[in-house]
Amino acid sequence: MTNRRGHRLVGMLVCATLLISASSGAVAHEYRDTDTSDEETVAIQASQAEQLATVRQWTREERQAAKPLPFPGGKDGAITPETDNETLVEGTPGYANSGAPDAQADVTARKEFVEEWTELEKMDSTIVDTIVEDDATIFGTAGVYTSYRGNYYSQMHTLYPYKAVGKLYVDGGGWCSASVVSPNNIIATAAHCVYNTDSNTWNSGWTFVPADRNGSAPYGAFPWSNARVLNGWINAPNSTDGRRYDVALITLGNNSSGRPVTYYTGWLGRSWNHSSVQQLHATGYPGNLDSGRYTHICAAESFHQSTDILGMGCNMMHGSSGGPWLRAFKPYVVGSANYVNSVVSGGTPGSTWGNTFYGPRFSSSNIVPLCNDEGC
Repeated sequence: MTNRRGHRLVGMLVCATLLISASSGAVAHEYRDTDTSDEETVAIQASQAEQLATVRQWTREERQAAKPLPFPGGKDGAITPETDNETLVEGTPGYANSGAPDAQADVTARKEFVEEWTELEKMDSTIVDTIVEDDATIFGTAGVYTSYRGNYYSQMHTLYPYKAVGKLYVDGGGWCSASVVSPNNIIATAAHCVYNTDSNTWNSGWTFVPADRNGSAPYGAFPWSNARVLNGWINAPNSTDGRRYDVALITLGNNSSGRPVTYYTGWLGRSWNHSSVQQLHATGYPGNLDSGRYTHICAAESFHQSTDILGMGCNMMHGSSGGPWLRAFKPYVVGSANYVNSVVSGGTPGSTWGNTFYGPRFSSSNIVPLCNDEGC
């Protein structure tokens, strides 16, 4: 994979306006892309001032008050199913292994973010740690899944791989889900959380809070420094064409303690060009469950819906967008396990949304060029 510093960066950031508020640190700006017709991906960069302003903006109260980000209306439609070749694989299957956080990460974080950990301990004193599974069933296809709460339970936010998933806050309001997928401090999320195809503009900035739990940030907040989407996402006319490209990568800056996100969380693996039928665990912050204050997890068997588009039974809705679908899910295991194989794109409103959702099957047409250009 090529390093992004050696690759010609396309879609460079052009700030039409830049306003940093002394009171809130909010940033107002617009983006204009350069010619990207000969490239698979397009990216924007943040200035140092923008990164710092983004971190200052999201207080715990603001995080708790945020609403899930909606899906762009122009692509929020039904996906025509393809009934043949359900296990079609194009390209050579590949993977990149996961990695562990620093052994002292939690000890360090407790010293760096005392107030956050104090709030979490108060919360734990009111929670009974009896795991209750919702809609527990066997593995299956559309509408069949096992759903359960994630970091609602005490200490779960400190455990790998759960801690590598977090909330992605979008400047101007709203959140998506995301996960750390590279030792180079890169997170994966849905492209619609990054580039709005209704307005043909980039969203105005992002802050990642790993292991976010009811608005508390046990490892701090991480500003974006670079964001990248596929031109296939920008140019696709509808959901049938677009969801296969609905994945984005964001490179993060350090938190307020000057540390990278992987110090605290480690990173999940990545896999691509694998069969459409996989046993997967999807994690996200769905606004329809516990108001999105904690992660929820769905275990199900994925299925082929359309070209490079997977379906999976799950009850999560808006807010879970960008959350990882993990192959070879193994709690506490690092290395040959916990591979992100897709991310939540969304469901079909009024139909599958709430019992089945879809995501891009990671392949040589989406995650590979993104990672090549971003420097995973």
